[in-house]
Amino acid sequence: MQTQVQKVTIENAIEKAKLYGMLKYLPDGQLTHAPFSLSPYAISADSLLEMTELTSHFSELMIRVSQDWSFLEQHLSPISKTDPFLKMLLDLRGQEVTQSKQLLVQRNDFFLLKDKVSNSAQRSSSSVGLSSASALRQVELNTVSASFPFLITQLARLHQNLNEHNMLEQIVSNNPLVPVVDAFAKAVQDYGSTDAVMLLVSQPNETNRFDQLGLEQLLWEKYKIQTVRKTLTEIYENGSLREGHLVLEGKKVALTYYRAGYTPDDFRSSEALKGRQLIEASSTIQIPDLPMQLAGMKKIQQVLTRPEILSAFVSKEISQRFLKTFAAMHSLDEIIETPDGALRASAWAAKNPDKYVLKPQREGGGNNYFGKDIPIKLADMQPEEQDAYVLMEKIEAETHPAILVVNGYAETLTSVSEVGRYGICFAENGVVESNEDVGYLVRTKAENVNEGGVCAGFACLNSLTKA
Repeated sequence: MQTQVQKVTIENAIEKAKLYGMLKYLPDGQLTHAPFSLSPYAISADSLLEMTELTSHFSELMIRVSQDWSFLEQHLSPISKTDPFLKMLLDLRGQEVTQSKQLLVQRNDFFLLKDKVSNSAQRSSSSVGLSSASALRQVELNTVSASFPFLITQLARLHQNLNEHNMLEQIVSNNPLVPVVDAFAKAVQDYGSTDAVMLLVSQPNETNRFDQLGLEQLLWEKYKIQTVRKTLTEIYENGSLREGHLVLEGKKVALTYYRAGYTPDDFRSSEALKGRQLIEASSTIQIPDLPMQLAGMKKIQQVLTRPEILSAFVSKEISQRFLKTFAAMHSLDEIIETPDGALRASAWAAKNPDKYVLKPQREGGGNNYFGKDIPIKLADMQPEEQDAYVLMEKIEAETHPAILVVNGYAETLTSVSEVGRYGICFAENGVVESNEDVGYLVRTKAENVNEGGVCAGFACLNSLTKA
């Protein structure tokens, strides 16, 4: 039962969320506020510092991995034999004009562990090299479409406003919007063409367009740089190449920012693929470029949990810090040591599905398999399909009560929170020029909800407070 004070706070918060542009479209086209929490997530100073310090190191790792095409091809080509989407991406290499300049806008997502000791004890001996000394456990690193820099900045404003009126506790300051837009502007300016524009590649009927519009608006207000919004199909229909430049609406595209292109649904037509090929054949700077998108694949995340592979890309000190945060990950045909003896990972997961998440090479939420669905999927899978999936230990995140506000209604639920750190990294021919952590994203959801997408309806935006 909500108190009268809580009811007033909730009603006030919903109206201010709309005022601040925290909006999204429902599938039926109606406009509503983005889901948000009125219970900031408490995090220790040590965990916050560790997470923040790791951002630049993970960005540099992704730059190095993306520069090693033979490494990407070695681990992804076998999967492409049964994964048409991945094969299509690898085949784009033939159209790609490799650019010297890279801009990575990434988000590295973590859970804080519910119980470090018991979680460590559950690990099999196949996880040798993975330390449990950290309270953090990495979920994934997003190299493509690292969304919500506008919405989460506006939520921080909302939470700060409520704090000033004694309706909410003090939050950890957060404003990833400005540095992301500053990075866009620098990339456009570095391209060297006056009146060049940024291309935002969007999905048809995008429901999260307000997060994107917030970026576009600040880029224009602060730098007078225009954004052209197009789907992949529209890029093919309206774009052209002129002396190596991608041209849309009569202007050169200096920067291409992907908020689409990470799912097979974005390539339902041949025209959409031709639109991506047109981008690849041009000199536009891409966020991310093709190798960087591939570096974010689940298979690459899995192989990088192996110390002997990770050490080829980072120093021993950084490798040890990374390994402390990695969850155990396996290929399905990998032999692992279990209490029942040496077994294939797929056989062990089929017997213990609640301990794992089964992941394909997909982004965007709603693609993974959990619990009882894992053995069903494994039984239905052809042997040649197994390369396309990885097993990841299920992270037992700490729980906390939270007031979650969705579509005008609030409910207090036992919840878990996933914390992501935004990183921005500029590189020239693989050499890092600037590299920084620029803020955070918190997504809070009921503890029994597996997926974490906000606009997909699974989670609520949130802020941090210091424990």
